Amino acid sequence: MTHNQFDDDQLERVLNNAPKLSDRRSKEEVLNGLLADARLQDNIHLQKAIQQPMDDEIISKEQQQNSHTQQESTETATTKKNVRKWPIFLSGAAVFALTVLVGSMYMNNKEVNMDQANAPDTSQYSTIQNDQAAKSFENDDDIIESDIVSKYSRMMSLRSSVYEEDLTNAVVFRIGLANRDKESVPMTYIIPDERVATDFGEKKPTTLQMYEKYAPQIDEEEMGFTNYHPYKGELKEKDDKLVHVLPKENDYDVASADNSEYVGTVKDTFSDSEYKDIEIEIENPDDTADESPQEEGEQNKSIALTRQNHYNYYLYKDEDGTEYLSPDSSKAYSTVTEALIDMGNKKDDGYVSVVPEHVTYTVQEVAEGAVVTFNEPLDLTTMDAVRATQLIEAMMLTAANFDKQVRLDNVVQESWEGFDLKNFLPKPVGANKQYMP
Repeated sequence: MTHNQFDDDQLERVLNNAPKLSDRRSKEEVLNGLLADARLQDNIHLQKAIQQPMDDEIISKEQQQNSHTQQESTETATTKKNVRKWPIFLSGAAVFALTVLVGSMYMNNKEVNMDQANAPDTSQYSTIQNDQAAKSFENDDDIIESDIVSKYSRMMSLRSSVYEEDLTNAVVFRIGLANRDKESVPMTYIIPDERVATDFGEKKPTTLQMYEKYAPQIDEEEMGFTNYHPYKGELKEKDDKLVHVLPKENDYDVASADNSEYVGTVKDTFSDSEYKDIEIEIENPDDTADESPQEEGEQNKSIALTRQNHYNYYLYKDEDGTEYLSPDSSKAYSTVTEALIDMGNKKDDGYVSVVPEHVTYTVQEVAEGAVVTFNEPLDLTTMDAVRATQLIEAMMLTAANFDKQVRLDNVVQESWEGFDLKNFLPKPVGANKQYMP
């Protein structure tokens, strides 16, 4: 990472939002990675784990001298004993390793830059471990469910959006969650292909099928949002449209402006889908949709799901302090230049500008996208690390809302959080990365 400006609150927020991880590597591969890490060579747990196979091997050799029959029995028992011990060690070692690595990354940058050339020679340990693995893990297909050590860099990333690189063997599920201000905050859930195949088979599910399957699995209240999904009534597909048949008695304010709670969540959930619009119908007492002409003031209407309006992104902070990048749908823009420039204006309706007060810039549209040029050299290390990343991603999301990319000029750093600031930045797939529980 290119910075080292974390306080306890920021670190706690990053850890709390860390995704659930999985890894299908064998136990011995994970242990080899731990053995090769110079920062862990003095760890007492690691040394005990190395010594244990050596002790067991000595005991086994002594038992081999008794008889061939006793040798086979002893080796079998020893193998089972070792197989049981490895998961216990790996869990402890992984937790300890995470502590060491997180501390070295955020609290002591000197340890991260340790000279690997001074690392102790681990070849003898690797040889012993590999020999023992051949006996203890033969035909062992156990899956390590949580390898937090090898994935620590992914957990510690300050990026909050989803990018194409996140979708290797995975798909996204988008949904708008209703906040306390009765507006929608877009969430982008990453779901592994394997899980989708298990849930739906080989046939690709529609957006509605994805919604019906995964929306009920999201605990909105636990995340600090209103319990809003799944929608009441019936959702059904009709050609290239989505039809929502509402019960006669409902609390959806579908007749209000486009920034209403209902309309906002519908657009954030279905705008990037195969449906062009959603038709709102009111259910009659006989359970049939009312298709007769509606009197003025009744709720039946049609909502366009294609992106006709373009917005810029701000910072939205929930009551529990969790922060999200969210568009302010109360004001639409016709050009990406207007949207990017207006991001610097203060907000007083629940949204906060990601642009520091002293930072000014100009915007120019070119064939490749939008170029943001800061009037004074912008040194990102003088900003809070989280805020600097939010500034970059909010501008990327705003440009992407116009189907464009953005480049940031006159920035001191050439890269930040893996972003190449010398070139146009990629278009995010979606805001507010989440993982399906």
